[in-house]
Amino acid sequence: MLSKYGAETATVFDLLGRNEVDLTAALGWTLAQSPVLLDALSRHLGFDVAVDEVAVALEVADADGRTDVELTASTTKVVIEAKQGWLVPGEEQLTKYRGRFDGFEHGLLVSMSDSSERWARDQLPAAVDGMPVRHVAWDTVRATVQASRGETRGRERLWLEELERYMGRATSTVRYDDQWVFCVVVSDTLFGGITFQDYVLRERVYFHPFGGNNTWPKVAPNFLCFRWGGQVRQVNRVKRFEVVPQLSDRWPAVTREESDGPHIVYDLGPDIPIPAISTKGTYATGRVWCLLDQLLVQSTLADAVRASKELGA
Repeated sequence: MLSKYGAETATVFDLLGRNEVDLTAALGWTLAQSPVLLDALSRHLGFDVAVDEVAVALEVADADGRTDVELTASTTKVVIEAKQGWLVPGEEQLTKYRGRFDGFEHGLLVSMSDSSERWARDQLPAAVDGMPVRHVAWDTVRATVQASRGETRGRERLWLEELERYMGRATSTVRYDDQWVFCVVVSDTLFGGITFQDYVLRERVYFHPFGGNNTWPKVAPNFLCFRWGGQVRQVNRVKRFEVVPQLSDRWPAVTREESDGPHIVYDLGPDIPIPAISTKGTYATGRVWCLLDQLLVQSTLADAVRASKELGA
């Protein structure tokens, strides 16, 4: 196994790193190496041109800004602004790229991030100065890579396999076998007519503010752990999640004053059987992470957190 700065390097793209610029560079390189992927993504975007006419460019800069990826043919241009995480580019940023389309008959501004298409439709303008805007989730890109892989052979297929594996780590979708558990306190305070504990126990959901601020996750976890009354009470795998503009969109009884802005909502799977786990030694309102196996074998949550950190050291 190759490592770089102590981190596993599972693909050639990991040599770049896994930040936003690295992710778009990996996508741009693979689009340039794989006509099948370029054709599939172009068709998904409605970019109806022969792929041998398309030039792929990264980090194109002018006085108004720097784009992530540009796809250019004789009469058509697509500008892709990619984000790592759930956020989408703002209208002000997209407006800076409007001049890139001068002289082209057709154009499209594309947002890419881990945000779902549904959420992005509520956040993005339909067009900027007459130029249409469309969002594509990284999950959709990865599914396109997977589908394209089956139509390729040799070096082209190798690059698609490398990109697919890399995206599994570089985008914000956690691998299904990731065992980190996000542990939170759930109170009996009323919210929208029922308590926060009722949401977990009866509604089988949990939610928190969207955006990754104030120690809330930037990446949706696979497992959630809920505690109150001095003990861990419930542990669940996350079945699915979505970002909603307001919690009142899902629960009309929740007022706009109670729900301040967008939230991520997790639907919970069946309860995972757990032993008695004390929360002694954990800060009363603290949100902590630990590994699932350590949560199940340690006598306290604090011990599980400490043992998990030691294993990851």
